[in-house]
Amino acid sequence: MEDAAGEETVMVTSAYRAGTGEPVLLLHGFTLSHHVWHRVVDALAPDYDTLALTMPGHWGGPRLRWRELGVAGLADGIERELDVLGWDTCHVVGNSLGGQVAFELAARGRARSVAAVNPGGGWKRFSYTEFRTGFGFVVQFPRMALARLIGDRAAAHGFFQRRVIADSSHDVTAVDPVDATDVVRAVSHCSVYLPILLAFLRDGPLTGLERIVAPTTLILGECDTFLARDTCIQRFVDELPGPVEEIVLPAVGHIPMLENPGLVARAVRTHLERVAGRDVVA
Repeated sequence: MEDAAGEETVMVTSAYRAGTGEPVLLLHGFTLSHHVWHRVVDALAPDYDTLALTMPGHWGGPRLRWRELGVAGLADGIERELDVLGWDTCHVVGNSLGGQVAFELAARGRARSVAAVNPGGGWKRFSYTEFRTGFGFVVQFPRMALARLIGDRAAAHGFFQRRVIADSSHDVTAVDPVDATDVVRAVSHCSVYLPILLAFLRDGPLTGLERIVAPTTLILGECDTFLARDTCIQRFVDELPGPVEEIVLPAVGHIPMLENPGLVARAVRTHLERVAGRDVVA
């Protein structure tokens, strides 16, 4: 669709929902949107009521007020959405920052289970990893600000896609061009991009993992170079009180839904079937 000036306009939505069955909530990573999950939603929909939700402050999502900046504020906004839906609890699947928020929701008793896909927040306070992660987003910001200034057509240009897709994916050629364009749109329109980074530094990594009793599966990209196992993931295994299952996804990076959504959907199904106590067919 084009406007009167001939510029392409994009339908911005806050969620994508399909299917019936037990409720499954999908949460994206920092600066992204629900669009990264759309193929996973379609794959799960035959058996689950699946909702990919854009978190507050992100492209198409609800407004995030300054006093709400941080993981707790993001979780507050998502809880409001769950209340509107009538979902007292649901299975929560979260990638990167979405994984952090998933654990926060679990600590509040809103998660029937957690499937954390390369979750963030597992680093140590004031560690090299904490600063490196934040600095990487700061370095990326000028390019994304320029993309927003130029307009939507910049989102499809390799100059704007190259770094963000390379950081997210092991095989950039496996990412659908439409998905890559939506990633740049989302990142360049994230209204809390810089201020929430300061809030993350203020609040530090995840705490209170020992209080989480929801069944948990870590779904880890074999080629994730963004969050290393020893500095970012091992804490979840060490501190969560119950047994933590692990599924390793071969040949994918930090946001595996972009490269191989079918592989991610199968891993999520494995988790959900395990939680339900059903036999899982390999």
